Order: sequence, then structure tokens, then C-alpha cells
Amino acid sequence: MLKKDGVNENNSQMEVLRRQMVDLRSKLVDMKGELPVLNNGPYLSTILGSNLNLSLLNKDARYRYKEEYEKFKLFVTYTILFVFIAASILPSRVIDFVGNFLLVWYYCTLTIREAVLKINGSRIKGWWIMHHYVSCFLCGITLTWKDGECYQEFRPQFILFVLYLSVTQVFQSQYQKGCLRRLHALGQRHSMDITVEGFSSWMFKGLTFLIPFLFVAYLFQFYNAYVLFTLYQTHKCTGQWQVLMLSFLFCFVAVANVFTLVRVMINKAKESGSYSTILGLQTKYRSKRAKADTSE
Repeated sequence: MLKKDGVNENNSQMEVLRRQMVDLRSKLVDMKGELPVLNNGPYLSTILGSNLNLSLLNKDARYRYKEEYEKFKLFVTYTILFVFIAASILPSRVIDFVGNFLLVWYYCTLTIREAVLKINGSRIKGWWIMHHYVSCFLCGITLTWKDGECYQEFRPQFILFVLYLSVTQVFQSQYQKGCLRRLHALGQRHSMDITVEGFSSWMFKGLTFLIPFLFVAYLFQFYNAYVLFTLYQTHKCTGQWQVLMLSFLFCFVAVANVFTLVRVMINKAKESGSYSTILGLQTKYRSKRAKADTSE
């Protein structure tokens, strides 16, 4: 009996030590986040210059920047929806050009904004950043695809795909904005309106709603790859390298998207309820004032 009590006491002490280590690691991350960014990285240095200060020195500044980032995505997505609805009604190469150019500009701008988030400590998954580089390249190839029988045959499917993807991105943006607001509420001084358990429950419901739309979008990407590869083998697409390249890119993006989404779902299932996850949610956008209040 004494031996069992001793084991239980050791286990409880180990748990206390683990939590203290998690707390210490969280404080070190917070301290690091309040230091200025010393290196903008090769991508931002090439585009914006290496002497530009891109530091977001506190969590409130990072929250405001992330909020503006989500607003930008939603506004441009609605604009893309409008342009491609017009393209579906009016079969004009000029409207197609405007729509494809808008997609290139949108994804290129996202890569810049996400690079700023990344150097300021954002834990955005590497593939989601790479995905926007690949998407920018994919849309750029579509922009150079000459008008003709081959292009016109795939055009309705591509427009339908962009419309569906835009609607899915609207849902995704609303979900991410909801997460952002709730994370900010968790870190504030008066956060009685939301708890970690309530946030986790809301996030789970939001994900279960969103995931089927994402999987359909990824299946659509596989279908695009198949149709383009089939078209490439016909005489009407002879000499048009864009067809085969687009087929490869759609397939590559679809495979990577499915793999990343499944991995994220598995990781979230494993981490849900852990102390480090709960602490991370509570402190992600905690302001200095809130920290002072909790320490009193």
C-alpha cells in the first residue's frame, strides 16, 4: 500500500514538473516574440528590402495584423467570385484574363503576408505557405494558355472549380475569423464569455462542417488533373505544354492537400485536452495587461 502511494506521489510530482516545463517554454516563446526580427528572410528581403522593420512586437499587434489578413482574404475571395460568375455568363477572353490575373496577384500577395506572419512567430503549416506559391505558379500558367479549342473545352470546368473553391474559402475564412476572435477573447482580462472547453467544442464543430467541403475541393483537383491529362493526349491540345503542366500541378496540390489535412486532423485529435494545448490557446493573443492581471 505504501509502495503504491509512493508511486502515485512520484507520478503527481512528475506531472507538476512537466507543467512547469511547459509554462517555462511558453514564457520563453513569449519573450522571444517581443524581440525585434533581425532577419526578414531571403523572400521578403528580395521584395521589400532587408532594412525594412517588419517586427510585430506584441500579441495585440500580431492579432491586428492577422485580423487584417483574414479580412483581406475574404474581400478578395468575394471579388474573385464576382469576376468568375461574370465569366460564366459572358464567355469573354478578357474577363478570363482579368480573373486569372486576379488569382495570380491574390496568391502572390498571400505569400508576402504569410512570410511576415512566419518571421513573427506564426506556426502556420509549411505546406499551406508552399501551397500559395504553387497556386500562384499554376494560375500564371493558366494565364499564358492561348485561346483555342483545347482551352475552351476545359474553361467551363475551371470556372466551376474556382467558384466552388471560392465558396469553400469563404466558409474557411469565416471559421478562421471565428477562431481568431475566440483566441483573442481567451487571452483577455475579462474572458468569462468563453472557456477553453467552449472554444475546443466550437472548433470541433466548425472543422466537422468544413472538412467535407475541403475534401470535395481536393477531389475536384484530382478530377482537373485527370481531365487535363486526357485532353493532352488529344490532337486539339498538340504543342500546348500548359495542359500537361497544369495536370501535374493539380495532382501534386491535391495529394499534398489531402496528406496535410489528414495529418492536421490526427494531430488535433492527439493534442486535444493536453495541458500544453490549453496553455497555448489561453496565451496565444494574451495582452500584457491581461498577464499583469493574472499575476496579481
